[in-house]
Amino acid sequence: MDSLLFYPPFRVGLIVQIGAILLLIAVAVLGLWQVAQAPIGLEFLLYLIPVFIAAIFIPLFGYRAYALWRAYYLIERDGIYMRWGLREEVIPMDVVHWVRSSQEMETNLPKPWLRWPGAVLGMRKLQDGTLLEYIAAQSNNLILIASGDRVFAISPANQEEFILAYQRFTELGSLSPLSPHSIYPANLLRRVWASPIARYLLLAGLLISLGLLVLVSLYIPSGPQISLGFNPDRTPTDQVPSVYLLLLPVLNSFFYIANALLGLYLFRLEERQILAYLLWGSGLITSGLFIVAVIFIMQAR
Repeated sequence: MDSLLFYPPFRVGLIVQIGAILLLIAVAVLGLWQVAQAPIGLEFLLYLIPVFIAAIFIPLFGYRAYALWRAYYLIERDGIYMRWGLREEVIPMDVVHWVRSSQEMETNLPKPWLRWPGAVLGMRKLQDGTLLEYIAAQSNNLILIASGDRVFAISPANQEEFILAYQRFTELGSLSPLSPHSIYPANLLRRVWASPIARYLLLAGLLISLGLLVLVSLYIPSGPQISLGFNPDRTPTDQVPSVYLLLLPVLNSFFYIANALLGLYLFRLEERQILAYLLWGSGLITSGLFIVAVIFIMQAR
């Protein structure tokens, strides 16, 4: 047997994160419904808050759910692989000091500050100053891997089999030690920022999205009613409250965030970077079309 593949426990984490996404969607829809009926003023702004909170956290929970679904730990005689979303780590077997269960530790491990089932990620320090990095789906019953200047806390579903596999591969010895390899999401963001094309496309999309929101916000107080179309005789259809225009910048924001995240995923591989550029460029076109739609609606009232 050349290698063994282990997965973290999925069920609870996926239920929590998909449940959070559905709850945020419901909150956003309710917020938009209230916005459409609220008068311009403080109440109007308060109903917008849950909509923008949902726009921020839905992609976060979506990425965490995707990372958990694709996560795995692979162990072979030459090293240990760990993957969790955009986070990847390769540890050569000859630099692994020990592998043991967290239950063998004499003291309680410090936990990441921000964590939930299916996403126990982050770094803390042990009492002796050693870095402890969590790449796990749960906070307890972990496997600890000491390597170099840090300890990794992981959560394979079958812990005993993982430890036995490590012992078995250690006894066999490494034939060709792997090269240490670390990829962090922050590294990807630095690569994207270092690319002028990617940087300008993302910044331009953000500015256009903000401009669309400002345009709609400035127009709503001056035009309480709008028409969303024309009858066959080219007369405007029945008018509706102008706050309905907020649907367009909100939808555009969701599209921008989704485009940005999917583009980041494609940008990881050099041969797919052109697809990321095309995706971000199409996002600019989409935002431009939203602005044209808003201007058209404003002139048709």
